[in-house]
Amino acid sequence: MKKNRYFLYLITTLLFSALLASCELEPMTYQGKDTLYFDIRDGAAWIDPSRWAHQYYSAVSFGTTADDVIKVDLPVCVSGMPSTIDRSFTIVEVKDSTTLQAGDYEGLETAYTIKAGETQTHAHLVFKRTAHLKNDTLRLQLALQENEHFALMYKDFGKAPQQYAPSSNPDFDFNRDASIHNIFVFDVMTKPAKWIGDDVSGRGRFGKFSPKKWQFMMKITDTSIEDYASTETMPSARQEAIAQTCANFVVEKAMARTPVLDEDGTMMYFYVDETTCPWAPFTKPADYFGGDNWTPYEW
Repeated sequence: MKKNRYFLYLITTLLFSALLASCELEPMTYQGKDTLYFDIRDGAAWIDPSRWAHQYYSAVSFGTTADDVIKVDLPVCVSGMPSTIDRSFTIVEVKDSTTLQAGDYEGLETAYTIKAGETQTHAHLVFKRTAHLKNDTLRLQLALQENEHFALMYKDFGKAPQQYAPSSNPDFDFNRDASIHNIFVFDVMTKPAKWIGDDVSGRGRFGKFSPKKWQFMMKITDTSIEDYASTETMPSARQEAIAQTCANFVVEKAMARTPVLDEDGTMMYFYVDETTCPWAPFTKPADYFGGDNWTPYEW
């Protein structure tokens, strides 16, 4: 009797296992034509780069570097499974939406290839510091082209799978089409990472930032753009020394009634202690000298 029960249990188990196996679903794979898209990403160094947020644009800033050329790497990905053959595609400059001039960049090739067994390639561009970039922002717009291998279906980056929210910049991120990428190139000096000063109150060792003040500081202290990039190149003691040197200079010139003026026409302000500059931030020279018996310092 026990043998019969065991035999019945064994048969039932085998039949149930066979039934489950026959009902098991095959894993879903990508369906549809493979799609090309720009896969530019940006994120914190401690995050796996594959998990970085998609970026709607690329910024090329000559205002924060002394280099005359800047290299930009643009990853282009394809959805779907790797192919057994090489597949070519093209990237074109959209003339109507590009304000960058000929000669400002190089490296755009006539054709690119997604190699067999791969789902990504890169476009490597080199941008040059040219005279007409000074104090201006120009744009290069690039567009992927559909062909017999690839479609262009990702019209909204927000719908791309497995991504963090894209980084936001109201001036630059108006394009959401993943087949189009804008590169903004500018030679405008922007506040460096280690600028110690508040733009609203004007307080702090360096006071309010302005390109003119930064250029003045670099000239007086023989420092470079790269010196203001990190705490390694701009430790606290060096910040204080720079502020003191600049403060000594502007105070000396003010005593000679030749004040050093900032871009807004106010007297440059630096702070080390309460006696550094005998005027408050944003002080106008006419108010400080009590009239127009002064001449701006030329440098």
